[in-house]
Amino acid sequence: MKRKNLIALALLLFFGFGGAAVAQNRLEHLRSWAGKYPTYKRGRVTTRFFDLPEVRQPLMSLLSRTDFNLLTREYTLETPIKQIGDYLAVKVCRQHACGDETGGFAINLRTGFIYVRLQNGQEVRSFGSKGDYSDLPQEVQNFLSDFSAT
Repeated sequence: MKRKNLIALALLLFFGFGGAAVAQNRLEHLRSWAGKYPTYKRGRVTTRFFDLPEVRQPLMSLLSRTDFNLLTREYTLETPIKQIGDYLAVKVCRQHACGDETGGFAINLRTGFIYVRLQNGQEVRSFGSKGDYSDLPQEVQNFLSDFSAT
């Protein structure tokens, strides 16, 4: 009986704590995007940050199709992705309208929670996969809300 309990405990510990490590490792590779643009072309291959499954799936769950396309396709001017603590953040805007039509995206690399900020003129909408946009660290909020400070 003790042997079975030890095996069960070992499996529980492995899957219980290992699951958190796996989730964290699943996002760890995203750090390599810091300093790069969300869309870049190398030769004939175009790579898009927003098309990565770890980014795309939660975004599609969080946003309407219209808002998803706005953030990832219509806002074609992009800033390099910036790492701020455990967050990766990027700003995008509509060409020739960066003062009025902007978007911001942040992902927590430890938890996978994502946050989006969309602005059209004076109207600002924010979304969060867990909690509220105001739960973001102030430095990340400041970065996403000021497109001129790029």
